[in-house]
Amino acid sequence: MYIRVLALFALAVVLMAGPSFAATCFTDGTTCSNVVTPNDTTAIFDFTEVGNGYLVVQFDTVLTTFTLTVTTTGFTDTLDPSEFPAGTVCVPYSGNGSQCVQYNLSGTAGGPNGVPQKNIDYKGLINLTLSYFVSGTFTVHSPAFGHAAGDTSVVTVNILDAYSDDTICGAGCDPTMHGKIPTPSSLVALDEPFASNSSAFCSLTLTTTNVASGQKPQVEATLAEAGGACGGAGLRDKTASISVSTVDGTGNFTGFPALKNVEANKFHWDAKDGLNEYDISTDGLADGTYQVTVFSSQISPQSACFAMSGGTATIVTCPI
Repeated sequence: MYIRVLALFALAVVLMAGPSFAATCFTDGTTCSNVVTPNDTTAIFDFTEVGNGYLVVQFDTVLTTFTLTVTTTGFTDTLDPSEFPAGTVCVPYSGNGSQCVQYNLSGTAGGPNGVPQKNIDYKGLINLTLSYFVSGTFTVHSPAFGHAAGDTSVVTVNILDAYSDDTICGAGCDPTMHGKIPTPSSLVALDEPFASNSSAFCSLTLTTTNVASGQKPQVEATLAEAGGACGGAGLRDKTASISVSTVDGTGNFTGFPALKNVEANKFHWDAKDGLNEYDISTDGLADGTYQVTVFSSQISPQSACFAMSGGTATIVTCPI
């Protein structure tokens, strides 16, 4: 079942990302290898058969042909305490005995340990999309995408820039993360604890602003949080980030589309109404269903959906 659905998922991710080709390896073990070429810049590593997730690695520009290998292990790196707060843990996966998974990238290029070298084997940043299976006994707080930059065993940076709580099994089941790195190294899905002054989530509301000709149509996302009971004074969340993903009719993740007029993924504060607000530009979005996901150090990830048809947005219930 995983293989059949993931084949469609893989196709959707590749089409959303841009390239026409994608080398794919499936494995019932711990190691997967793909050949990356100037004409095939996306490599898909499918570890779902052993419950270890699904990783898409996409290079902006490839200059040489090389083999990229991903080996999965338990989480053996350490966390940089200056980057990750105390209480940060690796995410246990369902389907593999509730073990954490670390993805170690290597290859057959000319760099140290065979790792492809920037500006020799490839140019630009490396896009990473990771779908993973959260154990049913685990509670997601504030998601993080850990990266051990360079040839080290210390996770020094959180590269998370987009998040969806959907993947192959439907709404609210398994998350998908995106991030970018300059050089291949080890990766891990992490979960940070809430901040000590965490808020109570009250609502995430979407409102369409399909305005007159000459102005850009938008969907306004309004996030309400409170320090105590909802209905009281609202709280500003300076850590809240927002991402938009596409989903199919059953709520499965299909990609992170490029948005225009992005406001650095951060909400602005409406002090008068006590609300966190963000204007999502719908300019150029294709017809389909879009899921808006908010993630923060104050509240667990929250989602709402809108649909596009003929350039007009309407608010819809997220498919499940």
